Amino acid sequence: MEDRRRYCGGRTMRLFDYIAGFSRYDQELDPRLLSLTMESQRVRVHQSHKALWLVLGAGLVYLFGLWDEVPPVLLSAWIGLILGFAVLRVLVCRRVESKLPDASVPVLYQNEAMLYVTSVASTIAVGSGFWWVGLHGPDRADFAVIMLSLIYAIGTTINSSIHIRGFSWMLIANLGQALVFLVFFAEPVALESAAAMLAILILLIEFGRRNADVFAESIRIRDENREQNAKLEKDKIIIEKALNLARKANEEKNRFMAAASHDLRQPLHAMTLFLGSLRHISTDERMIELVDKIDETSTLLHEQFNSLLDLSKFDAGVVAADLSDFRLDVLLKNIVDAARHEAQPKNLAIHLYATPVTVRSDMLLMERLLRNLVMNAVRYTDRGSVSIQTRRLRQGLSVSIIDTGVGIAPEDQEKIFQDYYQVSNKARTKGKGSGLGLAIVKRIGALLDLKISLKSEVGVGSHFTVLIPARSVQETEEPELAGKLDVLDDTRLRDRDILIVDDDASILDAMAVLLQTWGCHTIRASSPDQVDRLMSHGEPFDLVLLDDMLDDRLSGLDIANKLAAIMPRRRIIMATGNANSARITEIRNAGFKVLIKPVEYTVLLKNLLEALED
Repeated sequence: MEDRRRYCGGRTMRLFDYIAGFSRYDQELDPRLLSLTMESQRVRVHQSHKALWLVLGAGLVYLFGLWDEVPPVLLSAWIGLILGFAVLRVLVCRRVESKLPDASVPVLYQNEAMLYVTSVASTIAVGSGFWWVGLHGPDRADFAVIMLSLIYAIGTTINSSIHIRGFSWMLIANLGQALVFLVFFAEPVALESAAAMLAILILLIEFGRRNADVFAESIRIRDENREQNAKLEKDKIIIEKALNLARKANEEKNRFMAAASHDLRQPLHAMTLFLGSLRHISTDERMIELVDKIDETSTLLHEQFNSLLDLSKFDAGVVAADLSDFRLDVLLKNIVDAARHEAQPKNLAIHLYATPVTVRSDMLLMERLLRNLVMNAVRYTDRGSVSIQTRRLRQGLSVSIIDTGVGIAPEDQEKIFQDYYQVSNKARTKGKGSGLGLAIVKRIGALLDLKISLKSEVGVGSHFTVLIPARSVQETEEPELAGKLDVLDDTRLRDRDILIVDDDASILDAMAVLLQTWGCHTIRASSPDQVDRLMSHGEPFDLVLLDDMLDDRLSGLDIANKLAAIMPRRRIIMATGNANSARITEIRNAGFKVLIKPVEYTVLLKNLLEALED
């Protein structure tokens, strides 16, 4: 007897293993099988809660409809059996639902067994109506039981077909009884109905199989999406950490570059001023030639430093456009005046055709872009001319820089805007620049929404065009400006009293030496307190040269505003090692001239003479 129980128990366990798709003794399941099992149980439990009220309603309808057709005791027993198993299934489903969130393999196995037993028992109860009612009632009662079995089979298909193994047994337990009844017990034997019932059984099982496949595939896709989302979330965290590190590195880089911008400009500024003094006092031709060479090297160092600094700022994303209205023709005249100095040794003609026009953009960045293009044209043109002209178009205002230089081959016309790329300077000849000029032009153009185009032919020349959008352009009725550089007469500075304010001793010395070569009397101050004492003593100043970065308490602009109370603002010239556009615009908006270090001595002389004009 014990052996028989053990044998039957083993067969039952194997049946449950087959139904569940795994064994209760499995230590762990494949993640996809585990996910599919849990989701299948969750869906079946959810659907079963809704089914109770449908079963209750159908039972009451059948109870009243067949009360007079079938012995009430048998009818009540059948309906009661159906309702009893329906209630039992709901209770089982609640138990299963409570264990689902953190279910282990044995718990999932137990859930599957309970769902299977109650489901099959419920379908057996429905199909048993043929024996309770069909054998003891009229044909109408047989038809009623068949209809209920079919309705229940369809409901089972909707609720439980996602678990195909249990679903198949439920259909067989339900409709199988209908087949047996129709073939062996119906009067007369209804073989046609039995065949139809068999066809329905096969179709429902096939439909259930496909439904289960679709469900399994949807769970697989969902799990893969979750895995991908988890991976993306993990990657996002890694990327955010990397971005934070990069952001910190950028902040440190920006702090370093800000410090470098000031600290490196200071000695360059002093060297430029000393060179100006040396150039002024030199009488020997060989000495003058040597000073010019040193000055050329200093200018190149200045340009390369500015290029590296600007490129770093653009790549760090810290450059923002500071929009203001300014005369573009005036800006172009200043650029051309500076370019003539470099064009003169090569006897290049520089032509400027600029109509009076006001644009709204970042003046400093626009100047840098156009200056780079003009200086490139001069640098790569050995004979002929360089022309700069503006033209109104429907799309806006075009600025063309046309040269008769070496030209650029088609295969190089895209590459020249890359960092450090130079077409005809493979050996990195110093006079040809660093290869960053056009890279900066490209970045400024993108920031200011300018369209930059190029037409060029090797041996003929190049034609760069900068298109400024129409929304940024407005006409000006003022006359055109002359295109020639005025002669700088330093004798107009003789016997002028000029206050120099800077906290760098080398700058004070260099500036004083240069101004003294022009015949000026210099007064030095290295702190705001010294400026206050000079003002309190009523010291007269014809001009003031003032550094912007002096003291943690007061900026150069603060001191300039104090000095403006005793002298005209146009006679206060500020110099800064901070090339930040917003700061420079702030100084200009306050009514002061501002020069960016290092300042060439010719530029300094020009601005001093302009400041003295009434």
